[in-house]
Amino acid sequence: MEGDPRFAEFVAERGDALLRYGYVLAGNPHDAADLVQEALLKLRGAWHRLRLKDNPESYARTTMARLHIAGWRLRRREQLAWDPPEREHHDELPSGDEQRMWQALASATRSGTTST
Repeated sequence: MEGDPRFAEFVAERGDALLRYGYVLAGNPHDAADLVQEALLKLRGAWHRLRLKDNPESYARTTMARLHIAGWRLRRREQLAWDPPEREHHDELPSGDEQRMWQALASATRSGTTST
């Protein structure tokens, strides 16, 4: 594939801005560099369609945002565990009148005399 000098100029002029945008998205320089590289690969593949348009940077930024969201979704999916963590939980017993109410309800349910 023959290199397009306009693409090389675009990367030279706007590469640092794209890297800063990638850092804002990803929060670290390593993931930011990966986003820029992937976006530039996609931009290079679509360059023949985009070079007539005014702003190829918007294509690259949109691609970076979509790549970041896709990666975020993959990392944030629910992780199923073989054995879920068991935590002991004790409810406080009701006191006074509330305890008598529950006992009366339980005895009425056992005898089948609840009214609806």
